[in-house]
Amino acid sequence: MGYIYSTADYLNITGMYEYDASYYTDRGNDSYYEYTNLTSHPTMEGNYTIDYDHNFTLPLWRQILWSILFGGMVIVATGGNLIVIWIVLAHKRMRTVTNYFIVNLSIADAMVSTLNVTFNYTYMLNAHWPFGTIYCKISQFVAILSICASVFTLMAISIDR
Repeated sequence: MGYIYSTADYLNITGMYEYDASYYTDRGNDSYYEYTNLTSHPTMEGNYTIDYDHNFTLPLWRQILWSILFGGMVIVATGGNLIVIWIVLAHKRMRTVTNYFIVNLSIADAMVSTLNVTFNYTYMLNAHWPFGTIYCKISQFVAILSICASVFTLMAISIDR
């Protein structure tokens, strides 16, 4: 009997063992599954399948709570950043170098709240990504791009001062 400590361990032994679905939390904060060499189910040319079905759904009250929290966060983040962008671009008095840096930060944050957070929330809630492989890559690119934009903009603000 052995233990799976990571996803890589699971992938390394998927053809050799079947899980007894016992969930353990003995190893500190990490969680792992106990596996045993019960039976293998041969399918085609020595390949094995494992009945590993751990569908997890949140209780309804948690789904409602998370929906309210994420909805509020997205509305406040998107609305607040759009207001900052509008104020700086609509009033000539506000067009300074530092304010343009702040607009850049607002654009990066608005991109995350609209193009990343809402879709990742759907993935968190359903444990399924229904938006396709292409948008999965785009979503991760937007997250990394906005983090880089924020860090470099803060660096430019500190150099400018």
